[in-house]
Amino acid sequence: MSHVFDRLSLWIDPVPRDGPAQMACDEVLLGHAQGPVLRVFRWTGPWVSIGYFIPWREAEATRPGWPVCRRWTGGGVVVHDGDFTFSLVAPRTESWSVLRPDESYRVLHLALASALEDAGCEAVLFEGEAQGAAACFAGPVRYDVVDGTRKVAGGAQRRTKRGLLHQGSVRQSGLEAGFGQCLAASLAAETERWSPPENFEAETTELQASKYGRDEFLRKERP
Repeated sequence: MSHVFDRLSLWIDPVPRDGPAQMACDEVLLGHAQGPVLRVFRWTGPWVSIGYFIPWREAEATRPGWPVCRRWTGGGVVVHDGDFTFSLVAPRTESWSVLRPDESYRVLHLALASALEDAGCEAVLFEGEAQGAAACFAGPVRYDVVDGTRKVAGGAQRRTKRGLLHQGSVRQSGLEAGFGQCLAASLAAETERWSPPENFEAETTELQASKYGRDEFLRKERP
């Protein structure tokens, strides 16, 4: 399988973040990235994330009492409780970021499936009719990753004039701590470490306060 990128920067984010902080961090990352960056991250605890266009009432019904954040990307409702989560950003100078949405999703998930296979997990792309609902892992849509009987990985994307953001979730038990490096190696021929610039965390905190942490953004019925 050919790589998606020639070079890729990997950021194993050491800071466990809550939902609004995760979303702000990814948007700021897209603004700073000079090349493709894979961010692997952890949550402060169980969270529910909802796609940008999901009505608030659907989020409330998913896990009553759980904290909820709204993503900048599309997609449905995702429960984050022990899943492996990552984001991938690439400026428009990268060919992957200007592919059709279904094609960028497909080539990324081919690399993800390859990394899962290298980790000893069964993983193929789903190419049948969509079976999903508002809850993202209720059933696969085209080019999600499945293990033959169930969906194990999905994601959602956002395109801007700056580039492309993909946010992904993998529900596969037994993944080692180093799976982030395995995914990076599957995506690119060469990888290197990425470190946030000096003002990165300040920008993330500001965006969290002004956008992702505000009820006006979170509780919209029709964003």
